[in-house]
Amino acid sequence: MRFPRLAAFFPLAVGLAVLTARAPAHEPAAAGLVKIGMLATMFRDVKPAVFLALSRPFHSLVESQTGLKSELVLVPSPDELRQQLDSGKLQFGVFHGFEFAWMKQKTPGLQALMIAAPQHRPLRAFLVVNVDSPAKGLADLKGKTLAVPTGTREYSRLFLARECQSRGQLPEAFFAQVTAPPTPDDALHAVVDGTTVQAAVVDGSTLAGYAQRYSGRSKRLRVLEESESFPESVVAYEPGKVDGDTVRRFQHGMSSAHATPLGRQLLSLWAMAGFQPIPADYAQQLAEIAKAYPPPASSPK
Repeated sequence: MRFPRLAAFFPLAVGLAVLTARAPAHEPAAAGLVKIGMLATMFRDVKPAVFLALSRPFHSLVESQTGLKSELVLVPSPDELRQQLDSGKLQFGVFHGFEFAWMKQKTPGLQALMIAAPQHRPLRAFLVVNVDSPAKGLADLKGKTLAVPTGTREYSRLFLARECQSRGQLPEAFFAQVTAPPTPDDALHAVVDGTTVQAAVVDGSTLAGYAQRYSGRSKRLRVLEESESFPESVVAYEPGKVDGDTVRRFQHGMSSAHATPLGRQLLSLWAMAGFQPIPADYAQQLAEIAKAYPPPASSPK
């Protein structure tokens, strides 16, 4: 789960905050407050002001859908998010799918509640080059310039990092330069032009959107490497640390958030289709991605 549109839609986020501020203010009772942890990497390229502007309409959405008061909490790492769920400091947590797979190895009882479903499936990362590039694989790009656009999703960053590490270096050392274009389209334009950037890392949604907007230029791109499919982001909880009625209300209410005007606005900002049931093969997806991308060796127990 990522929020690539938040910076561009900052005025809309502020507008939503203003609209929801018209409702009577309520001081939530501490005992009835539902705290929802979200990983800081989901807002990697987002200014704090945008996150603050987003919080108020999100709280309003949760309350209108579930009847529960809520608070968004930014958490620096998946391990800390797991630990805060286990301690009861947080009631729900939003994990990237691959990080949830890692955390399930440490806390098998951690339970997936619903998927934060993306608008584009499957979740895959792509390393793309100019169609005329002589490169036959990542090794041929050593010492070249790579574009990793602002808003790049975490699974794409993981794919890039592990591919470079398998060759003994971090991306910053493997490539002569790693640039951060302001948008994915800018990154792909640079690859098409072929003057300063030799490759870019993007996701499937970006490639599909670029082909629709720039059908001619997209034909100047070639996929050099492609990742496995990654499991979708997930809302999780620790059974026994949050009461069953709260879990049921949250799950039932948020599953229909896409049907409300406010929900549609927020989901659009997040490039999400909605909150959906856990796929039948999700456990298998987690096992496969954890095998393909083992957790970092330094990750705490």
